[in-house]
Amino acid sequence: MKDEDKLIEHNFDGIQEYDNPLPGWWVYLFVLSLIWAGLYIFYYHISGSGPSSSEEYVAEINDYNTKFASVIAKESSINWNEPNFEVVNDGGQIEKAKTLFMNNCAACHGAMGEGGIGPNLTDNYWIHGNGINNIAKTIALGVPEKGMISWKATFKSNDILALASYVMSLHGTNPPNPKAPQGDLYEGK
Repeated sequence: MKDEDKLIEHNFDGIQEYDNPLPGWWVYLFVLSLIWAGLYIFYYHISGSGPSSSEEYVAEINDYNTKFASVIAKESSINWNEPNFEVVNDGGQIEKAKTLFMNNCAACHGAMGEGGIGPNLTDNYWIHGNGINNIAKTIALGVPEKGMISWKATFKSNDILALASYVMSLHGTNPPNPKAPQGDLYEGK
């Protein structure tokens, strides 16, 4: 027992406690925290000088839209009805396109493009034309009367072009159990 330790006069069930003050640094930190909290509440909630969380959100959205305005404009300016696209040859994009195909297209066109609900993508017969331009247009705009949705709102334009390139790579692969030919005969790719 230290000399400066003092017992408090009261006791509960025979238990006594020492009157030990908190360390000075802890008391100063606590007081500073209370002062900071008071200033914060005054600045953001009482005076209205600080931005609210909804104002910060709107500012972040505006910053995002300003930063990516050119990308957004480019995506919306693509005319899918008069395309002039090039086949994508980047292996990374084609792998991503294969994943997109498996996750979104294989349910109707088959995992190997053999057809199912949708047409066979491996033969020389095409309902909406073959080639990168026609395939990309069909993916982007869809064929609502046949149940194929428009993917331009879901995929970025470069993903649509990569997906069209992947579909072109399926041509001539001869999967097992292909669906019967549909559409017009197109020779070549």
